[in-house]
Amino acid sequence: MEIFFMLLKIIIFLPLVIFLIYLSLKYGGSKLQNMQNGRFLKILEKTPISKENSILVAQMGDKAYVLSSTQGKVEILKELTDEELCMLNESKSIPEYKNLNEFILSIKNKLKNKKEE
Repeated sequence: MEIFFMLLKIIIFLPLVIFLIYLSLKYGGSKLQNMQNGRFLKILEKTPISKENSILVAQMGDKAYVLSSTQGKVEILKELTDEELCMLNESKSIPEYKNLNEFILSIKNKLKNKKEE
């Protein structure tokens, strides 16, 4: 009997969760990307290395830099080229879907690609 109720819950709530994910990507994706637009200084990516140290990619105006941030000190490691900056921005873009079918097809394609690998 418990298994039946568990399956019923999955059948009811799984489509609801997928629909909520779709809505958040469709309507919230562009808002998340535009949150920092218009600012002169943007932190594009931050990767922690240890508790106090991290590597950052920051954009100031048209130029982007790779920075190392340690306790009490920030250093410029490298200036990124325009090509590298474009590649980084493309990889960070959040997809927007026109309808639910397009969203489901993209998930199926991703799952197919993972199975092939």
